[in-house]
Amino acid sequence: MRFSVRLLSAACAVLAVHVVHSTCHAQYTYGIDVSNYQSSANWTSLKNAGTMFAFVKATEGVDFIDASFTKHMTNASNAGVYVGPYHFGRINSNTSNPNDAIDEANDFVDAIAPYYQQPGRFLRPVLDVENTPGLSTTAANKAYISEWVRDFIGVVQDRLGMDPIIYCNTSYASTYFTTDLTQYDLWVANYNYAPPAIPPASIDGVWNGWDLWQYTDSGAVSGITGGVDRDVYQGTMDEFLTQFLAVPPTGDFNKDGSVDGNDFLIWQRNLGRTSGVSLATGDANGDKLVNDADLQIWKTGFSGAAAVASVAAVPEPATMALAMAAGLAMLNLRRRRM
Repeated sequence: MRFSVRLLSAACAVLAVHVVHSTCHAQYTYGIDVSNYQSSANWTSLKNAGTMFAFVKATEGVDFIDASFTKHMTNASNAGVYVGPYHFGRINSNTSNPNDAIDEANDFVDAIAPYYQQPGRFLRPVLDVENTPGLSTTAANKAYISEWVRDFIGVVQDRLGMDPIIYCNTSYASTYFTTDLTQYDLWVANYNYAPPAIPPASIDGVWNGWDLWQYTDSGAVSGITGGVDRDVYQGTMDEFLTQFLAVPPTGDFNKDGSVDGNDFLIWQRNLGRTSGVSLATGDANGDKLVNDADLQIWKTGFSGAAAVASVAAVPEPATMALAMAAGLAMLNLRRRRM
């Protein structure tokens, strides 16, 4: 839950102080992480109680998929909660196999890849590091774990085109990671502090600040019976999504590389649709509904005057699309002249 450096306010940047260890930004966005232990989670109640994001256990080691994984992913997303998968790394399971991390990463990606095929409420994946290989020295464990994590991340990058988040506790962040791994987002577990307190830099280990912070493993929240892991991000939900949303929303519904009038026509023809919905039918944000929110995303990526010509070549209802495209083009032109 470190607030990303690229999202610092101007005031914080001038002071050259990392926002998570300052008071420049006091807002927290709250989330949880769950597994089959919370199989009966009511995601609508969780969302209504202020749970904005969640990470759910997908896999562990090799050939193990959490029994509640797909249910949690589907129900959380349908309730409006942004959700991502995590893998529990069995770093101690097969130290004699140089491909152990690669095997676990491929198993993980096999399970989660379908969620990243189009925009939706899905977050970047997480590698959960809680085990050690049990080697004779701390230095040997550190070298082995760091190389294992590099191998795992490499597979996720190659297959999904995105960087996973690293989850660990403060002790691991301080002891078992080489500094080259600090280029990846840190989700740190430390239960010695609680929001709205801002933890000291010492909880970050070798990282220069955290991105996500798990502050308890026994939190109470409406929608789950019993205790649950609770997490925070320091910043707004928009800032959170800028950093962690896996596939950014797009108005390129026909996937031709251009957001233009043809895409507007797809949205228009499917306006109000709630079944069989996908990016191809105009659902830009993956909320399973074609509505005005998708049109706003289309407008954001709209390619301006060039779209007018592309709409002209498309049959009915091109008239409305042409009028809208022309109006947007004129508005853009007027703004440039001001």
